[in-house]
Amino acid sequence: MSRSNSKKRASFSPTQRKACLVLVGCVAAVIVSFVASWVLPGVLFGGGTGDYDADAYPVDTTLGAILTETSDAGSEYIGSTVFIGDENTVALTSASEITIDRYVGQAGLSISDLIRESCVYFEDDASSYTIPQAIAMMKPRRVIVTLGGVDAADGVVVDSFIQNYRQALNAVKTAYGYCDIIVNAVPPVNEESENAAQLQTAIDQYNQKLAELCESDGYKFLNSAETLKASNGFAQSTYVSASNNVLSNSGVNALLQYVRTHAYDAEDRRPDTNDIPRRAEQPAQETPATPSPTPLMHTVSYGVQSGSGTLTYDDQQNVTTLRFEVADGETVTVTAKPDSGYTFVSWSDGIREATRVERVTGDISVSAIFARIALTLDKGNTTMTLGESLTINADVTVDGQTDDNSGVVWSVNGETKATAGSFTFTPEEAGTYTILATSDFDGAHNEVSLTVTVQEPQTSVTLTVPRTMQAGSAATLTVTVENGQGETTWACPQMPDWSATGNTVSFTPTQPGRYYIQATNNGVTAENVIEVSAAPTPSPTPSPTPTPDNSGDQDRGEGDRD
Repeated sequence: MSRSNSKKRASFSPTQRKACLVLVGCVAAVIVSFVASWVLPGVLFGGGTGDYDADAYPVDTTLGAILTETSDAGSEYIGSTVFIGDENTVALTSASEITIDRYVGQAGLSISDLIRESCVYFEDDASSYTIPQAIAMMKPRRVIVTLGGVDAADGVVVDSFIQNYRQALNAVKTAYGYCDIIVNAVPPVNEESENAAQLQTAIDQYNQKLAELCESDGYKFLNSAETLKASNGFAQSTYVSASNNVLSNSGVNALLQYVRTHAYDAEDRRPDTNDIPRRAEQPAQETPATPSPTPLMHTVSYGVQSGSGTLTYDDQQNVTTLRFEVADGETVTVTAKPDSGYTFVSWSDGIREATRVERVTGDISVSAIFARIALTLDKGNTTMTLGESLTINADVTVDGQTDDNSGVVWSVNGETKATAGSFTFTPEEAGTYTILATSDFDGAHNEVSLTVTVQEPQTSVTLTVPRTMQAGSAATLTVTVENGQGETTWACPQMPDWSATGNTVSFTPTQPGRYYIQATNNGVTAENVIEVSAAPTPSPTPSPTPTPDNSGDQDRGEGDRD
């Protein structure tokens, strides 16, 4: 009985069990918060709260997008620039040369906010505008974008940051394609600031990838972090505040000095700098509602003047003419697109950008001019012999006028061999080859190919034999072989039992007649004729005349005398 009562006292009541569950949940929440705040950032950015490697993510300073040191471009350079960014861009206004008309942005701006945040205002205008819309109205010669500090503090991983940055730059370029776009490095943080190691690691990763983005997408990269950093990789303590990681006055001056001495002073491509509104800190007060006057309308028309190409405007794609009404002050974006084999030259009013973004203040009537890009070769399909060479010359013309051909790329059976105006082909073995010449002149792609058949060298056999000889005598026969293979064999149908090999042989016919001498090498036979005459009959040797025998006569004479 007492044991049973003891067990009952040891068990938890429902209220106690709920309290325990709440306590366990609180402990778990603390653990999750710790991991999210301290462990996860270290995993994402490669750093811990006190572990920072200044050499882990260097910027590749050999990239062509990196702006190198120049002479001081002066205040005129700053005066034709608009700075885009967050609190570090707002801080630039501490310098007298950075007025409100020289920057757009606001504190706390992330890279993804650039497209969607309406944070720019103009005098006498109650509307607010996104940064790309504002840039189209301000018509700067160049923009310098400084964003990323907010993204690093929010833990945005580098891949997402670069994707958002690319979209933002494209939006600015689309809104106003006449300005140069410069990406400024994300400023470093103060070593004494909160979570400095993990933030600086993330910023180093951002800057490394931003330089690569500029290289691949055709922008310029201002590596200002190299002047703002101390030797330990963090910001110089006098340049960036430890409380909020914003540039101090001395940091602003150092940055602007770096901007002027690493200038990108390219050609001014802006078609006009008229009707640029003045910036304001706040939108203008709306006037009491009054009947809206009928908006002033303008007629805009675009066409194709010469060559072959199309136009694009909003949902009208690949058309050759555009004509519509536009309210005064609206922005119109039209793109001229060349057909295959053509290049865009300019608009009829002299603008050389294929995409024109313009604020309409009057009627517009312009046409796109395209030029035909042709690639021709001075050789066609060819048959040649192994050991020979074939030189092919390329001709690039723009509307029939000869132009630079040095960029023609040559390939043989799919393997790139050279980039030049001409190409010499020297095959190493017989076969069939396809030679392809390609040209991407001013964005117009052309290619021309030809087939080259390479044959083995032909074998030639030449005999040297006497034209006549006598039967029974021996003659020396010789053969000259070019491009042969193996030994030369000899035969004579009139003497089937005779054969020989070699370049020099002996031939002895036994009977008079016509003999066809044949020499064969590599399947090629040469034949010559020898006329064999009979050997002359030898003259008979004359018999000696017998000597008369006079001895009997002498005997008879002597007897008679007796």
